[in-house]
Amino acid sequence: MHQQVDRLAERFDSVFMILMQNLGPQLISRAQLELTPGQVFMLHFIRQNQELSVSVLAEKMEVAPSAITVMLDRLESRAYVGRVRDKNDRRVVLIHVTEEGNKALDHVLAIRRRALHYCLAQLPADRLGPFMESLEMLANAAQKMDIHHIIGEYGREEQN
Repeated sequence: MHQQVDRLAERFDSVFMILMQNLGPQLISRAQLELTPGQVFMLHFIRQNQELSVSVLAEKMEVAPSAITVMLDRLESRAYVGRVRDKNDRRVVLIHVTEEGNKALDHVLAIRRRALHYCLAQLPADRLGPFMESLEMLANAAQKMDIHHIIGEYGREEQN
């Protein structure tokens, strides 16, 4: 059973990378949209949080605040984001997605939905439900996993 899971994990990793490339950054690049993949991710993240500080955005995106500032400057120059000072703490700059930014992001997401629809339509109809259920179970397991526990187990297996 362990070897079978190892083989499936390798297959999944290979397939997952292809999916992420073709439905993620490469899709945005190939569609020749006005936004870069990083800008799409940033706009999406800001919109999900409605309004957040530069430092929180940098922390969530795991990049330096200076890198966030450069990206925000580009988005702001196109009127996709706005910056305002926090009313409670003037040192804090809050970022929000503008109406133009929402339109641009909606356009990108609509293209991705069409690409996903195309890909899912290639699967037999009777396998779509079980496929999505399995994918949701996998996503749920990934969300709940304790990576430090898993790393510890992996280290013990390597020693045996």
